[in-house]
Amino acid sequence: MTLFDVVSRQRRLVLLLVGLLGVAGIWAGFALPSAIYPELNFSRIKIVAQGSSLGARQVVFSVTRPLEEAVSVVPGVTRVQSHSIRGASELSINFSPATDMAYALQLVRARVSQVQGALPPDLDIEIERLTPSLFPILSYNLEGGDPATLYDLARYEIKPLLSRVPGVGRVEVQGSDVREIEVLVDPGRLAAAGMSYADLADAIRRAVTVQAVGRVAQNYRQYLIVTDQEAHSAADVGAVVLGSGLHVRDVATVQVGTEDHVRIVAGDGKPAALINVARQIGGNTVAIADSVARVMAGLASALPPGVRLKPVYDQAALVRDAVRSVRDAMLVGAALAVVVLLVFLRHGRITAVSATSIPVTLAVTVFVMRVIGQTFNLMTLGAMAIAIGLVIDDAVVITENIARHLLLGGGRVQAIRAAVQELIWPVTTSTVTTVVVFLPLGLLQGVVGQFFAALATTLTVAVLVSLALALTLVPLLAEQFVTAHEVDPSVTGTLARAQRALEQLGPRYERALAAALDHPRQLGAALLLLVAAGVGLWQLVGTGFLPEIDEGAFVLDYFTPGGTALAETNREVGIAESILSATPEVTGTARRTGAELGFFATAQNSGDIVVRLTPRSRRSRDVFAVMDQVREEIGTAVPRLHIEFMQILADVINDLAGAARPVEVKLFGESLDTLEAYARRLAPELERIGGLEDLYNGVSEPSAELLMRVNETEAGRIGMTPVDVGSAVSGALLGVPAGEIRTGDRPVAVRVRAPDSVRFDPLRLRALPLLGGPARRATPLGSVATFEATESRLSLERENQQQMIVMTADVSGRSLGGVTTDVRRVLAAQPAPPGVRVALGGQYAGQQEAFRALLLVLALAAVSVCAVMVVQFESFVEPLVVLLVAPVSFVGALALLFLTGTPLNVSSFMGLILLVGLIVKNGIILLDFTRLRMLADGTGLEAAIREAARVRLRPILMTTLCTLFGLLPLALGIGAGSEMQRPLALAVIGGLALSTPITLFAVPILLVAIRGRTFTLGRAEN
Repeated sequence: MTLFDVVSRQRRLVLLLVGLLGVAGIWAGFALPSAIYPELNFSRIKIVAQGSSLGARQVVFSVTRPLEEAVSVVPGVTRVQSHSIRGASELSINFSPATDMAYALQLVRARVSQVQGALPPDLDIEIERLTPSLFPILSYNLEGGDPATLYDLARYEIKPLLSRVPGVGRVEVQGSDVREIEVLVDPGRLAAAGMSYADLADAIRRAVTVQAVGRVAQNYRQYLIVTDQEAHSAADVGAVVLGSGLHVRDVATVQVGTEDHVRIVAGDGKPAALINVARQIGGNTVAIADSVARVMAGLASALPPGVRLKPVYDQAALVRDAVRSVRDAMLVGAALAVVVLLVFLRHGRITAVSATSIPVTLAVTVFVMRVIGQTFNLMTLGAMAIAIGLVIDDAVVITENIARHLLLGGGRVQAIRAAVQELIWPVTTSTVTTVVVFLPLGLLQGVVGQFFAALATTLTVAVLVSLALALTLVPLLAEQFVTAHEVDPSVTGTLARAQRALEQLGPRYERALAAALDHPRQLGAALLLLVAAGVGLWQLVGTGFLPEIDEGAFVLDYFTPGGTALAETNREVGIAESILSATPEVTGTARRTGAELGFFATAQNSGDIVVRLTPRSRRSRDVFAVMDQVREEIGTAVPRLHIEFMQILADVINDLAGAARPVEVKLFGESLDTLEAYARRLAPELERIGGLEDLYNGVSEPSAELLMRVNETEAGRIGMTPVDVGSAVSGALLGVPAGEIRTGDRPVAVRVRAPDSVRFDPLRLRALPLLGGPARRATPLGSVATFEATESRLSLERENQQQMIVMTADVSGRSLGGVTTDVRRVLAAQPAPPGVRVALGGQYAGQQEAFRALLLVLALAAVSVCAVMVVQFESFVEPLVVLLVAPVSFVGALALLFLTGTPLNVSSFMGLILLVGLIVKNGIILLDFTRLRMLADGTGLEAAIREAARVRLRPILMTTLCTLFGLLPLALGIGAGSEMQRPLALAVIGGLALSTPITLFAVPILLVAIRGRTFTLGRAEN
C-alpha cells in the first residue's frame, strides 16, 4: 500500500486536521505578540554606583577597583569594563554565553554586598541584568508648565496609571526639577547657636518623624498610639524647636525649592518631563502601545490648562509598518509565484491546487510559532516572506509530476499514485537538505545567533509543513479536482503561446546538454573564470555587521569639554535643538543633559537627544541623509559640542551587546599620559579616512577642581580632624538630608544647606564657620584649610582591571569592513610606543566573531547536505559533484550584492547558507530522475541524464522562478524594516539565478566525466 492510498483512505481525517490547524493558525495570528526583534538574552550585567562627590581618580580607588576585584571572581566572567566619572562608577560585566544569568546576577549581588561596607557611605548601587526591558518602547514629553509641576504630574499622576497597563515593565520619569524643602541656613546664626549642619538636620529629622509608641485597649477597641509630629509644610519645618527657645526659622530660611540642578530635561527645546515606558519580557509591543495611548488620551482632558502630552518615540509604529510591509511582500511574492505556476501549468484549477499550499502552510506555521513561544518580529515575519518562494516548491514538483502522468494516459487515481510515489524520496530529501543547513546555526552565539535562530526556526517549520502538505493535501485535492482535461495543452490565447515556448525549452536544453557533454574542458575553464571572478568580488564587496534599517527616529549623543558648567552645556545643546527643529523631517525631540537613554552613569556635560522623524512614506530622505545634514550643521554652529549619531534600536542592541560604536580602538598601558599622546597622534590620521565620522580621540577632557588641603595641626587645635572638616564643608555645600514632609500622598524631601550666595562664592567659602572642640567655638574655614585650583581627568576607563582609553567613531557612506581596513592601515603606519597595547573592538569585533562562526556554519551545512545526499544516492560521487559546483553559485550572490551596493553582512551571509540547501535541491531533482531511469530500464548514464534533463527542466524552472519571484519584493526593500531581509534576499536571488544554469549543465557534465558515458548502475553493483 502506497502513501497515497493511505492518505486517500483517510482523506476525511487529513482534511479535518488541515482545517483545524489552519483555524488554529488564524487564531494564533491574532494572539501572537508583536515586537520589533525576537526576545533576546544578553550575557551582561551592569553595576551603576553613584551618590559620591569624589573626582574620577578618587572614584577609581574608592569604588571602581573594589567592585572590579569583587565581581571578577564570579564564575563565567569573561570581561569587566569600568567607566569612572565624578561621583559615579559604571561597571559592565560580560559572561560566557552558556552562563545561567539569573544565578550570575545573584552571585554578583552577593559579591557586591560583601564589599559594600568598605565603599563610601550613602553610595546608591544598582545592579541590573541587561535586557531589552531596560530600554523604552514608548517615550512621551509632558510640556507646558514649570519643570517641578510637570515632574510631579508625571511622577504621581501619570506613572501609576501606566504601571497598571498589562505588559508594561519599567515606567521611568525624568525631569529637570524635583521639589524639595530647602532649609537655607545662615552660617553665622547657626554657629552662634552652637550647631552644625548635621546637628540641625538631625534635630529636624527627630522632630518630624512619626513613631508608633504603643497600643491601648479601651471600650472594646484597640488604639494605636502615634506621635503627632508629622510635618506637612515648610512652615511646620520652620516651627521645629531647637532648644533655648530657638526655632529652625530663627537660624534658617525654610522654603519650597528644588533639588540641586544636576540634569536638564527638555522637549522641543522647552522645559518638560520625560516619561519612558518599557515592556516586560514577552510583552506585546503593539498592544502595550495601544493601551498606553488610550490612557494618555483619557488623561489629556484632566491635565491643567496648557499642559499637554506629546509622543516622542513609538516603537510600535515601526512594528506596525514592518508587519504591513512584510505582509505586502508576502502577498506580492505569492501572487508572482502563482502567475509563474499558471504560465507553466496552463490551467487555473491545477494552479489553485498548488497555490493552496501557501496560505495553509503559513497558517499552520503561525500556530506552531505560538506553540514554541515565538513572536511576530522582523526575523520571523521575514522568514515567512522568504518561505513564500520555498513552501510552494514541493507542491509544484508534485503537481507537475501529476500533470505529466495524467498526460501519459491511464486512470486518474493510478496517475496520481504513481506521480506521488515516484517523488516521495527526492522531494523529502531535497526538503531535508534545506532544513539541515540551519542545524549548525545552533553554534551561533550572542545577538547574531538569537536573531537568526528565530528566522531559521520559522523557516524550518514552514518548509517541513509544506512537505507534509505536498505529500498529503495536494494529492487529495488533485484527486478531487484535477482531470486529464485540466492538464491538456491550451489551444488559444497568451497561455498557449507561452506553452509552446516552454515546450520547446525541453528539447532545446537536451540538445544543448548533449553538445556540452563533448566539451568538458570548456566547462572547466568557464568554472575557473567564475571562481576567479568570485575571488575578485569578495575583495570588492564591502562588509558590515547587522543591516541598518530606517527606524524613523535616532539618538544624538553629545558631550561638551570636561568641566563645562551645566548652564553652558545647556546653551550649546540649545543651538543643536534649534537646528533639529528647523529640519523639515523632524517632528519632535526629547533632550536629557546629565542623563541618558538606558542604564548609565552620566556626567553633567553629556547627554542625548531623541529625535522623531515623519513617517518614511512622507519624507524624501532616509534617516541617514537627515543625520548627515544635522551632523554637518551642528559641527559648524557648535564646534565645541562633540556629537555622535545612532538609531534608537541599533543603539539599544549595541549597548546591550557591549559594542557601543562601529569603530573602537582600545589603547592599554600603564601611563595615561603616554596613551593620550599616542591617541592625539592617531586622531588626525584617522579623521582623514573616508566614511569615518564623529571621531572621539578618547582623551578625557580636563575637569576643574578646587583642592582643599586641611592643615592637620591647625585642625587639631580646634578639636577636629580632616574628616570632620570635610564633613562640615560638605554639609554646607552639598547639604544634609533631614527627613521628609508629606503633602497629601506625596513625600517631599527636606535638606539643610548653606544659601547659594555662600555655596557658589569662593571668597565666602573661606569664611565658613567651623565648630570644633568641647566649647563648640566658631573658627573660619580659611584658618585651617587652603584652596588651590587645579584640573583632573573627567573620566577614566578600565578593562579587566587595566587602564585604557577608547577611540570611537561612526561609519557613514562606506562599509564597516572598508573603514576598518583603513583604520588598520593607519595603526600599522603609526606604531604604538613601548608599553602600549592596541586592540580593535566595537561592532567590527562582533562582525569578525560572527563571520568566523558563520563560516563554520557554512562548512557544517555543506557536510550535512552531503550526508543527506549520500543516504539518498548510496554513493559519494553524486553528492560531491553537486557540492563541488555549489560554491561557484556564490559568485552570483556576490555579484548582485556588489551591483546593488549591499555589504556582505550577517543577513547576506545567511543567504549564502540558505543557498547551499536550495542549490542542492535542484541537483537532487535532476539526478534522482537519472538514477530512477537507470534502475528501471538499465540505461546508460548519458542517455538517462539526457532524458532527466528533458523531463525535469520544467519543475526545476518552476521551483526556481517561484523562489526568485517570491523573494523579489523583499529584494526591492520596500517598506519599514525590509532592510533586515533585503541582503539575504539579494544573495539568494543572485546565487540561485546563477546556480540554475550551473546545475543544469555543470552537474551532468561533471558526473558524466567522472562516471563515463556508458556507466550503468548494474555495472556498479557487479
